[in-house]
Amino acid sequence: MRLNIDIDKQGRQTGTISLASSTDDSAYRQIQIPVVAFRNGDGPRILLMAGNHGDEFEGQIILTRLARQLDFRHVRGRLLLLPAVNLPAALAGTRTSPLDNGNLNRSFPGDPRGTPTERIADFVEKTLIPKSAFLIDLHSGGNSLNYVPGPSITDIEDENARSRLLGILRSFGSPVGYVFSEPPTTDVGTIGCCRRAGIERLGTELGGGGGVSPAAVTLGETGVLRVLTYLGALDSAATADLPPPGPMRILRRPGPYTYYYLYAESAGVFDPFIELGAQVSQGQPVGQILAPELPWREPITVHAKVAGTLICRRSRGLTRRGDGLMVFAEDLPC
Repeated sequence: MRLNIDIDKQGRQTGTISLASSTDDSAYRQIQIPVVAFRNGDGPRILLMAGNHGDEFEGQIILTRLARQLDFRHVRGRLLLLPAVNLPAALAGTRTSPLDNGNLNRSFPGDPRGTPTERIADFVEKTLIPKSAFLIDLHSGGNSLNYVPGPSITDIEDENARSRLLGILRSFGSPVGYVFSEPPTTDVGTIGCCRRAGIERLGTELGGGGGVSPAAVTLGETGVLRVLTYLGALDSAATADLPPPGPMRILRRPGPYTYYYLYAESAGVFDPFIELGAQVSQGQPVGQILAPELPWREPITVHAKVAGTLICRRSRGLTRRGDGLMVFAEDLPC
């Protein structure tokens, strides 16, 4: 893979990361992953990515807007924008790549001689992340899930680092923010990629459901600009017209994380009883799985395993055994 611009050059540049992808109808075909670089003197080196999962559209919109509208004169240091890092999946509007069924966020550290998805992961991990001091990784619920929109950080034991990340989280300025305790499988995602490189990361979950919410996009775009200003990557003039952020409610999904997830125990149609943001008690019925082809059959009731707030819900009605239905979180202790 090859990046065709010098990302440390002053000013604004547009270019591509070329990925060879020979096909029956195009022997020398290349996938051209778009890159936009802003460099203005000394300052933070920040990588901003979206389209890790191609069916998560909010982040792709936000970084595409910033690629066109951001004035590099407000930049301090270097910003590197990849609005569609997993371009094959982004063009298809699918979570995984149509080229190899690869899930980019389960493919790190990658393989330079592997599948297209593994090669993208390898390039991000070995070339882009080492040239960066911070990652903003924009996600949402995709086609099958819907989240209460907000930024997220990964919980860590180091109190100084945790306090610093909480400050970055709050700077986003959304009503809700998340602190996630992650399972060991995150070593194959961008979280593990950043951990190995020793850099910090801010993620998001900005809605989802297979569509685009204007409110979630606006919240995400203003949040990204506030975070960049907080980190010193933009001067204060870049966010002077934004409304001041209000208080943030921080929700935590602690480990073991499986207690905070609900999965379908049977195929059918999921009939939720509660809306996103609802408060529940442990054992409360939160939905049921119906079988319209057997309307006389008793539905299977789904109960919350913990007390907390519903932050994510399956957006599709048709459900198979093992599908994720709901995710809960609890308020972060002060």
